[in-house]
Amino acid sequence: MRVLSVLCALFLCLLASVRSFVVFSVGTCPDIPVQQNFNITAYQGSWYSYENFDAPYQFGMSCVTATYKLWPDYRIQVTNTGYRKIRVFGLPLYRRDIRADGVASVLDWSNPAKLRVTFGEQPDFSIGSVKPNYMVVETDYENYSLVYSCSSLFIPFKIEAAWILTRVRGARPNNVFQLENKLKSYGVNINNFKMVDHHNC
Repeated sequence: MRVLSVLCALFLCLLASVRSFVVFSVGTCPDIPVQQNFNITAYQGSWYSYENFDAPYQFGMSCVTATYKLWPDYRIQVTNTGYRKIRVFGLPLYRRDIRADGVASVLDWSNPAKLRVTFGEQPDFSIGSVKPNYMVVETDYENYSLVYSCSSLFIPFKIEAAWILTRVRGARPNNVFQLENKLKSYGVNINNFKMVDHHNC
């Protein structure tokens, strides 16, 4: 029993140490409906993050862009780009370009809006069977997309990520509040959204 208590304490310390670049909370992952009749072909191309939750590979990044390209085998090439910058008294001191290449796969073609995205160096927090970690909740393909991800940790913890994407860099979707409230209605804390800087990209 004492060993279990120590392990739990160590686990909580680990979560606290990474809280600055992941969103974790107590509870189970919500069952949020996704886009019906999802069209992967129409979803291809570049999307720009208007706002998102912190994630390890996007923490502190500006000009966050995701580009999707459908391969002949119906897997999707994923290219995420952006940069991290440090400013002192408002002046840019340091800039580092970031690029992450990955692959997205549909796990169940009866519900193609639920995908599994993997990156070579990205840690996998999921437990148990392979589950989708990129769920297109709503999109019109031409203007906006709402994406949600949730991975269950040791009970009762979970890690969440969410993105509101646009086709035009820095553009604010007309329905941004409706998209946020859709997640909120399923218990997602939308206060975790952070605006993405798209100046001087």
